[in-house]
Amino acid sequence: MKINLRLLCFILIAFAIPNRSYSQLQVIENAQHAFPETIPAGNYSGITWLGGDLYAVVSDKSKEDGFFIFEIKLDMQTGDIISARNMGFRSSTYANRDAEGIAYNSHTNTLWITHEADNLIREYNLDGSRTGRIVPQTDIYKRLPGNLGLEALSYNALTKELWTCNESDTIYIQSYNELLQPQHTFMYHLDYPKADRSKSLFYAHGIGTLCALDDGSILLLEREFYVPHKKIGSFVNCKLFHYIPGQPEKQMLAQWKTKLNLTQRNIANYEGMCLGPTLNDGSRVILLVADSQDQYAGILKDWLKSLKLVRGDF
Repeated sequence: MKINLRLLCFILIAFAIPNRSYSQLQVIENAQHAFPETIPAGNYSGITWLGGDLYAVVSDKSKEDGFFIFEIKLDMQTGDIISARNMGFRSSTYANRDAEGIAYNSHTNTLWITHEADNLIREYNLDGSRTGRIVPQTDIYKRLPGNLGLEALSYNALTKELWTCNESDTIYIQSYNELLQPQHTFMYHLDYPKADRSKSLFYAHGIGTLCALDDGSILLLEREFYVPHKKIGSFVNCKLFHYIPGQPEKQMLAQWKTKLNLTQRNIANYEGMCLGPTLNDGSRVILLVADSQDQYAGILKDWLKSLKLVRGDF
């Protein structure tokens, strides 16, 4: 009996694809907040939830390698940020290696931090000391330039996978299992930019951060940072996407634009993102932290922002 070749190919592909059910997600955006009296000027580039009101935050220009502990209190109905304070720094005593992303593993009670200076991911105890474990570097990340290297980091306790990606150029999203073995590699394509880069004094377009969900999908924050020569007219355009690895399409969940002009000074370059606690209605909070370049020129602020993620599994 002859079997239709197209039908056979379809059956083989169907069995090769993992049988996962991906949820349709929706995001409700909250306002951004700054807390200059309780959070000193910094270059905050990554954030991860430790449980309760506590978060670990990295800075790409802290004097030493390590992380800060933030206390962030939320409205448990809306997810909006009520207050935030920096509770201090936990040092590894090593020199800073341009820390960009941070992820907490609740199974081992340790943290992973990406370093853009050498494109390595190192493990840390909660007191700031290094454990000595390093994620083996894959070939695609060995050749990355120093300022366009590993940017984002997220760990999911249910799938037990650690996810990372580089910032821009040809973007590769990579996951590792609990044995730190490479699992999945996906090439990712950015949305088309809005600004004319040739007219900029400073320009950046890439993935600022990512967040791993329980169903194996991820949230990706694309951001375009445009600064003209006169500085006035600067903007950051952020797009939050739901991405199912291996699928050709991505779903945009939210988009917002912050500006520096004659009437607005809310410009915020968000570089860190993590899942936070479950709210009263069962939805989850997404927390974001912006890099103010040490509150550059007294204009930029250390903004924090929350989003409410509703429907589906997280």
